[in-house]
Parts: sequence; structure tokens; C-alpha cells
Amino acid sequence: MKAKLAIVGCGNPAQKWHLPTLHILAKHGELDFVALCDLNEPLAKQTGETYGVPWYTSIEEMLDKHPDIMAVDVVVGDPYHHVLGSAIAEHGKHVMVEKPMALTLPCCDMIIDACRRNNVHFEVAENYFRMPKQRMIIKLIKEGILGDIVRVYFMEPKRQDPFEPTVTHKGLGRPISGFGRTSGMCMDMGAHRLSQLRLYAQSEPVQIAGTVRKYRSDPKSIHEDWAHALIDFESGAVGIYETSRLGEAQKYCQITGTRGNILDNDYFGPEIPLRMLIGEEMQDIPVETVRRNIDGVDVLQRIIVHTDPKIVYENPFRDYPIDDWCVGHASEIMSLANTALNDEPPEYGLGGRKDVEMAMAIYESSLNNMTPIKLPIKDMTSYEQMLHEDYRKKFSRPIDQF
Repeated sequence: MKAKLAIVGCGNPAQKWHLPTLHILAKHGELDFVALCDLNEPLAKQTGETYGVPWYTSIEEMLDKHPDIMAVDVVVGDPYHHVLGSAIAEHGKHVMVEKPMALTLPCCDMIIDACRRNNVHFEVAENYFRMPKQRMIIKLIKEGILGDIVRVYFMEPKRQDPFEPTVTHKGLGRPISGFGRTSGMCMDMGAHRLSQLRLYAQSEPVQIAGTVRKYRSDPKSIHEDWAHALIDFESGAVGIYETSRLGEAQKYCQITGTRGNILDNDYFGPEIPLRMLIGEEMQDIPVETVRRNIDGVDVLQRIIVHTDPKIVYENPFRDYPIDDWCVGHASEIMSLANTALNDEPPEYGLGGRKDVEMAMAIYESSLNNMTPIKLPIKDMTSYEQMLHEDYRKKFSRPIDQF
């Protein structure tokens, strides 16, 4: 028996990653790709014909005509994750939503509550930690190769623009969100990076201080240009996160432990620049990758770290034409499929809520002059309250209504 999956949303992220990967997995017998849905009828029709599956413009109609659908992959803009995720759960289907899980923690909890009421599971499509290189890095940390983790850093540029001749800045303004496809930087790429920092630290955050700034004067530019956060983890490790759209690009990731470290200036590249304390000296540790060509795709087979003993990562999709990037998407899709087939918790799930909670703490700290925010967050933050108010003005309905 195979899990039967459908997808909702056929926009750019679906076209580039979810749909091709779902198609390959179905072609190789890992699951059944049953149907797709998008409000844009020409897009839904074209996509359905491309992949040879029935297409719809109504989720209700799709689920009504295909009662055998077990789970749905929701690939739509951020403001709709909690609405569609909750609605699909109410139909008794397992559901996966793109990252970030939802706009606010109450929105995350809407999905969680709907799934609990209907005895189904939810997954979050966080693909970065599922990529082969990241799997190996986390494996090295878990196996103690770096010793106790002390510091974790992530600095990330995103489509850098020059500063304006007269540099001034503002904090968060209203409306909090333009309610386009994505949220602000701390929620968009931040969801990925906060996830990675937490997994690198192998610990839960207990306090975050942050500042979020907008430098561009263009009134159409709603979201922040720059953000910086200092994260205290329960283990005693410290995390630093910075993201920017302005100035010179600074691309930097570092994981420092008591026995070794990884300093990576090309975190999308295949190399793992690992150094370990051997005797009394830090030494470079060779890391080998084995690859082969499958249907014109350069497919990773395994990563071998030449410690003593060797540590090996085997790509679970090494026999399929899936590149390193889409291994992450294949893993999240199979997490959803296995959840649906075996009625077991998904791999990430509540991790998606933790990412949103960390982002909420950054925004709230910035609104309060970098006052540290304790985690877990117990009450709705003022940032979330403003976001809910702006959502209601934009969509003419409360954010908790679907």
C-alpha cells in the first residue's frame, strides 16, 4: 500500500521543487500523486496536464471527488497556511504546510488544534536541515565529534541592495505585513536559519534579544532590511543570527564546539570545512563525497567524514534523479507520506512552531528596545496583536476564521 497525496498551490515554489519531486517519487513507486488544486484555473489546468493528474480550483471539490486522498501538501503564501492547513485537517486529512508554519503562534495553534480534533498529523516543509550536507553536520554534532557546542552563528545576505545616500532607519511600522506571498525576513529565510541554529545547538532557546530595522525609504517596501538576534540556549550555547538586504554581502556560518568547529563561507556548497582538535593542534578533517549521474542529474550517493572511525551519510534517494537541494523536499514529502500511511508523528512537526516562536521573540524584542524575551512565549505578544489587527483590515475577517 502507498500513501495517496495531493498538492494545493501550483505557484513558483511548487513548480520549482514540490511538484517535480512529488512526480519523481510517484514515478518510482514511493507514493501515489492523486490530484492538485490552485485557484488560478489556467495554471491548475496546465500543471495537471503536465503531470497527468486531475486538477481542481476548489479544495472542497478535490477532496469530495478523491476521498482516497490521505494527505495534502500545502504550497501557498504565508498568510494562508493556517487557513488551509486547518480546513484540510477538518476534512480528516494529514497536512503539510510550507515554512514558516504560520504568521503567528496562535495561527500555528489553529493548525495543531484542528489536527488534534480530527486525529490527523501535521508536518512543516522545512527542507534545509534535511539536505545531505546539513544531515551530516547534525550527525557529527550528535555523535560528539565537535564536543560540547558553545557558539553557533549564521549571517546571511538576501538580494543585497546598496544603502541610500542618506542612511536613516526605522523599526517595525504599520502595517506589520504587506500580506504578500512571504512574511518578513525573520520569518522567510529566518525560519530556515533559526531552525538550523537550534539543531546545531542541540538545545532549546530560553531567551532572545533582537533588533529589526528598515532602511529603505520606499513606502512600498514593507518588510525589514536587516535584523540581528542574540540567542541564549538552555545548554549554555550562544547563537547569533543576522540577515540583511543591504550593503556588502556577508555569508558566514560557524559551529564551535570544545573539540572542533565548522567555519563555512559557502553553506550552499557541498564542502564541509571540518576542523578537530587532534592532540593539542586543530587539524583539517578530510570529507569525501561520492556521486553518480542518473538521467542527467548529478546525484549524491554518500558523504564520508574521515574521522576514526569514519562517519557516513547515505542519501536515501541515491537511486533517483534528485539533486542535493531537492533531497530536502523529497524527505519532507516522504515524512508526510509515512505519517499518512503509518499514522505516526512526522519528523519535524512541532519544530515548525518553534521556528515561528523564535521569530516572534526577535520582533517583540525589537519593539521593546531589545529587551530580552523569555521562551517559551506564554502570552500573545504585542507584535502578534498588531499583525492580527492588520490581517483583519486586509482580509475583512479575523485571522482565526477560515
